[in-house]
Amino acid sequence: MELKTFILANSADKAERHAAVNAAVKGYYGDAANVEYSSQGVPSITGTEVQKYISITTCGNIMLCVVCSQPVGIDGEYLPRYKDSKMDYQGIAERFLSDDEAEFIRKGDGDYERFVKVWTRKEAYVKCIGKGVAQFPQFNVCDGEKFVGKIGGVTIKKFSIKFDGSDDYMFAIAGV
Repeated sequence: MELKTFILANSADKAERHAAVNAAVKGYYGDAANVEYSSQGVPSITGTEVQKYISITTCGNIMLCVVCSQPVGIDGEYLPRYKDSKMDYQGIAERFLSDDEAEFIRKGDGDYERFVKVWTRKEAYVKCIGKGVAQFPQFNVCDGEKFVGKIGGVTIKKFSIKFDGSDDYMFAIAGV
């Protein structure tokens, strides 16, 4: 399974983000390749000989795109956003996550990285299967103690990539 990763500059302007992703895909797969977005904002690639799947995450100053020959989902978070935040991670967990995941976060006693680890894995998974955040309560990425490696045949794991400032980011990837 081929996995191509693009690390691009993030932009507040949606059109600039779309143009950057499209330019990267065209630069790698040729001028016929094109990134299109569904009415829900889900990206797909057209114009390649073999079907390619794409997933994109924007966080901090970067946009990370992964392209694969199989369905794929990527999510990332910029950790400094969470470090000194007054965000109620436990409250968010209780509302949007499963009981096991909320328990895992509760056991972290305020460790924001526990929340981010769960959230990025869940986001990566729903992106891979073409669903949204509304699906979060219907599956677990951890059992309250440790992370699961697969859900319904879809592998979910931490995604490590090195670039300037990469220590400030956390990523997860999901794919068949």
